[in-house]
Amino acid sequence: MIIADVHAHIFPHALAEKASASIGGFYATAAHHIADVETLLSLEQEAGIGRCAVSSSATTPAQVTHINDFIAQTAAQNPNLVGLGTMFPTMDGWETALEHLLSLPLRGIKIHPDFQRVPIDAPAAVEMYRAIARAGLPVLFHMGDSRYDYSAPERLGNLLRQVPDLVAIAAHFGGWQSWDRSYAYVLPENVYYDTSSSLMFLGRDRALKFLDHLGPDRFLFGTDFPMWTPAWELRRFLSLGLDADTQDRILHRNFERLFGLSSPAHAAISQGK
Repeated sequence: MIIADVHAHIFPHALAEKASASIGGFYATAAHHIADVETLLSLEQEAGIGRCAVSSSATTPAQVTHINDFIAQTAAQNPNLVGLGTMFPTMDGWETALEHLLSLPLRGIKIHPDFQRVPIDAPAAVEMYRAIARAGLPVLFHMGDSRYDYSAPERLGNLLRQVPDLVAIAAHFGGWQSWDRSYAYVLPENVYYDTSSSLMFLGRDRALKFLDHLGPDRFLFGTDFPMWTPAWELRRFLSLGLDADTQDRILHRNFERLFGLSSPAHAAISQGK
């Protein structure tokens, strides 16, 4: 079985433990793991996951370049990792920061509107997203939170009306803790959805209803490491009981199409450099 994980977070060793605790604190639950690359690779290999998109969201403009350099270097050292950079949407000098990001071997961008406290459709960010769309990079957006409105599906819809060529991934079935809202507000066809941090809350019937409603070609498997253990998230996905073709599309073929990758020769991730 070939499996790709579109949603995992890593940090430099000096920050990994603190970052994991901070993420868990934001969501009022303990992260299950320390978010360093060695732990990620070990757990992905244990789960039989062959590829993994890794990211870290900048919470201040000053973090952008450092994070992008770290993610790019780590992905370059581990060929089974797909690096997603980050941007701070309303930062001064975003043009220079984006130019630097595009010079690195990164295949997408991760944005967390709730951490950044910047709405997805902030007017000051539209030109940045137009430049990202021209560059052909997909953007993985954290989506949804009952406490905030920064990442509501309607905001992503509004952004895409202004930047229709932007390819987006709406994390967490399009709206963590806001699944009914996400189900009712269907985003355009150039938006993928990921399964991370959702299956345990949605349950089998609601998850299958989502897949039927939006279509399996728009879904990507994700674990949200370090919040959860990859093997647990994979078991939750497999328990949906999908047919083999649908399962393969969500587990790896949609991922490969999105990032322009061929199917790997081996199913399990390697820890070798």
